[in-house]
Amino acid sequence: MKTPLGWLCAGLYCLLPGAFAIERLPVEEFAREPETTGARLAPDGQHFAFLRDDRGKTLLHVADVDGKGITRLRLDPAALMENAPKEVANFTWVNADRLLVTTTVWDMHYGVMATDRDGARTVPISGYEDERITLQGGRLFAREVIYRSFDANGTVLMLDRHEGGPGSSRRPDVLSVDTRSGLSLKVVKNPGEVAYWGVDFDGVTRFGLLTHGDLSGAIYRSEAKSEWKTILPLANRRGQMRIVGFDAANSCILVAMLNPERRWAIYPLNPDTGEIGEALMSDPVYDIVPDRGITGAGGIDLAGTWFSRRKQTLAGVRHYTESLRVRWFDKEYAALQVAVDRALPDTVNLLVDESLDGQQLLWFGFSDRDPGSYYLFDRTKRSFRKLATRMSWIKPTQMAPMLAVKYPARDGLIVHGYLTVPVGHEPKQLPLVVMPHGGPWARDVWGYSPLVQLLANRGYAVLQMNYRGSTGYGDELFRSARRQIGGQIEQDIEDGTRWAIAAGIADPKRVAIVGASYGGYAALFALGRSPDLYRCGVSIAGVTDWLAIYEDSDATTYKEARRHWREQIGDPETDESRLRAISPVNFADQIKAPVLIIQGRQDKRVPLDQAKRMISALERAGRKPESLLVSGMAHSMAPEAKRLEVMKAVVSFLERELGPGVD
Repeated sequence: MKTPLGWLCAGLYCLLPGAFAIERLPVEEFAREPETTGARLAPDGQHFAFLRDDRGKTLLHVADVDGKGITRLRLDPAALMENAPKEVANFTWVNADRLLVTTTVWDMHYGVMATDRDGARTVPISGYEDERITLQGGRLFAREVIYRSFDANGTVLMLDRHEGGPGSSRRPDVLSVDTRSGLSLKVVKNPGEVAYWGVDFDGVTRFGLLTHGDLSGAIYRSEAKSEWKTILPLANRRGQMRIVGFDAANSCILVAMLNPERRWAIYPLNPDTGEIGEALMSDPVYDIVPDRGITGAGGIDLAGTWFSRRKQTLAGVRHYTESLRVRWFDKEYAALQVAVDRALPDTVNLLVDESLDGQQLLWFGFSDRDPGSYYLFDRTKRSFRKLATRMSWIKPTQMAPMLAVKYPARDGLIVHGYLTVPVGHEPKQLPLVVMPHGGPWARDVWGYSPLVQLLANRGYAVLQMNYRGSTGYGDELFRSARRQIGGQIEQDIEDGTRWAIAAGIADPKRVAIVGASYGGYAALFALGRSPDLYRCGVSIAGVTDWLAIYEDSDATTYKEARRHWREQIGDPETDESRLRAISPVNFADQIKAPVLIIQGRQDKRVPLDQAKRMISALERAGRKPESLLVSGMAHSMAPEAKRLEVMKAVVSFLERELGPGVD
């Protein structure tokens, strides 16, 4: 797979943009919802389902691959949140006629339902879709599917992480769920220390990975009625292992382990002897199978494995360096990749789905300037054609190139990131918008970004950095960010800004910082701790008071999220003074530059009170900020009308405070 990606390093420009400037495009073009996104092919290859906005809500649609019509599936109110707006977050086909659908209320509260592709016979499965009480005395909140049988009942295996009742979220049980009736049955009870389960191609749970702190081990059984046996006792294997999948063709289990460079790599495990072989695929810089997902346009998983159900083997691996790469072990799939790349030479092309018989394959082609399109490869008809485009109004030639960059942090760590440069300009003395990502345990990826492209279209360069803690760069980088909010994470962001100035990319008098969620916090922190570095800043849904967020955010109502926050951010009971010191509300008087604070009134992850606290703190310090409190907006910038309002506010603020971008 080719990767059309340029590099900018050591001040040398390795990929020149177009030689002409373009007109300023309407903000509306960048705010519009995709026409088609998240597409998946039905098991029989005759239909595909996708997400599309419908009057401000993301809903599921199903279309015939021959273009005979589209069905929009309507959603009833969530059973436990009657008056709240509900949208579709994700879905999967469970047979040729039925889908399992994950819904969300205010971006955060999840439920699972099942429905036929015409919207008939809808039943609740779990979460806020279901009013039923389980035998254990709580509600079922399962939403992770680990196996699909594709039988007439649409039977799936799901993980129960005990969010609705007693038990540990780290020790899931395995449920068999009949998506016709909505009934679930526990088929594997966790013996106590299993963190990950492995399922064979027949739907039998045969492998369990044990974890205890940094220790890991494994249990195994040859069939459903066999007794579990320990094939790997708990031991320190450079950290915890994870299950990748079964490779029946090669009679082995594939696991993720840390290689000598502490990057996640794929290793074969002999289930009979417990012997771990040489790495099947490994990299000294990047994770092959990161322990946290890397997603791109349309929610596509950019780092993962492709198992052929027909051949019962690992056919290929898609992994992420600075952009998407695919390695095929199977010659048949490798040949298909070559054919598609020849047909679509200007995009990175990813196999998304295939029919059970392997005759119809759904592909997605995208780039930094192209939001992407879906294509159907029909091997029976020997045809390759476009099915749908995500954003047909976007013209790639008018978009700006996104270049890979890297720079040294003050402690010598090499930080990777991306620089987007306005069309027609070299990366020299440009007004710069620094844009740290959210999470903070997420990452930026190479691909089309509406906000980044909007800012580039307005004449600003945009710098994004994958600071320590970002996904995909190894366990050591992740662990180095533990409890470094307000510390080395922010230093990495500042070091990137100073690198861009020293390299001559940025005009030192015209640098802004803009971020959303954790990125919004990072923007406020940077404005307070480095007040002379930035001309202005924008915080969108940014945390402002870490002690208050532990009490207010709905994330802390979930067991796993609560544990994760305390481990990675800090415990408010033992780290009170540190959390207080790194909260921007407590050093608002140090902020000199103009600030724009944007907040959704219905945000449950970072509640409205966080923005109000910061506005009040700035006003008390005599630094009254601009603010935009958006009704009907939760933690994300959806729906479209709200996103348009936010984008217009950001552009107007930057043009006024940072100055107009280059022509």
